[in-house]
Amino acid sequence: MKVTLTRQIDYAEVDAHFNQNLGSFFKLIQEAAVIHSEKVGYDSKTLLDRGEVWILNALEAEIYRYPRLREEVRVETWHKQSKGFKAFRDFCVYAGEEQLAAASSLWLYFDIQKKRLARVPAETGAVYTSEAENALDGCLQSWKPTDAFTPEYETDLCVRHSDYDPLNHVNNAVYLDYLETLAARFRDHQHQVTGFRIQYKKEIDRTITHIRAGLQSTDKGCLFKIYDEAHLFAAGELDFGGSP
Repeated sequence: MKVTLTRQIDYAEVDAHFNQNLGSFFKLIQEAAVIHSEKVGYDSKTLLDRGEVWILNALEAEIYRYPRLREEVRVETWHKQSKGFKAFRDFCVYAGEEQLAAASSLWLYFDIQKKRLARVPAETGAVYTSEAENALDGCLQSWKPTDAFTPEYETDLCVRHSDYDPLNHVNNAVYLDYLETLAARFRDHQHQVTGFRIQYKKEIDRTITHIRAGLQSTDKGCLFKIYDEAHLFAAGELDFGGSP
């Protein structure tokens, strides 16, 4: 079962060049995943009432072109499989027949009361159905980010009240806002992020008010991490393209 979300890019979602920004791109695919869960009867509130929740563990994306202001885009998403406490979901983004982006994600099923990972219930995995198609060729499950590096560039970031979601932690999409800010300052706003891999290490809860983000250049792009003095919240890789 594939689920499709179609809508236009709003003014609040674009940058100074009228291209969709990175955080809004993530929010768009995240919304498609939420709609899929709602369609099969597992909306976020229902899961919370049951004391269970899906947690995004890792995401990989390739962005071939950012959509423009008022451009109509179509997001297709599908559940690939559930195995143990893991589930895999892919995405493709289109403008008409042009493919703009592709993404793969790994999710974990979590028992809130027991505060531990739980096996995906058989009935839960079954209602999503499974599709064999792969949006990307990489193997996100076996990928591990490099986080033991000293950043060549760092920036301080303030955690805002609006960053939090109904789970009372910073929404996954906001991490991409942080990364876009980091990348823009590092590259002096001259290059767009054209691909990324991110692994979420620890939630940013309401006790956290300030964080840091750092980059280290490599032959293929940049390593990044989001952290404070005591915690590593996320780590991964960024790729850059030409000017916006």
